[in-house]
Amino acid sequence: MKSGPGIQTKMLASMARVSEAELVYAIKHTGELHGVKIPEPMQARGNAKTRNFDYLQCVAFVEELEKARVNENVRKSVGKGK
Repeated sequence: MKSGPGIQTKMLASMARVSEAELVYAIKHTGELHGVKIPEPMQARGNAKTRNFDYLQCVAFVEELEKARVNENVRKSVGKGK
């Protein structure tokens, strides 16, 4: 995949509609949100203290995350009908 500009954790969390804390927790512990793998941070330059992610990978991640949420909601609504 072609590399795009970098975005920080806060922007990725906003795109994914989760808190930054929830995103950082998922990065550190499971590497996934709703079963979708979170993109790897880009290589840091120097002594960077922030995570930067490739924008294009983040867009693809958010699209997959939305599909996973829809599927999860469908399963929940089907389960309620029993």
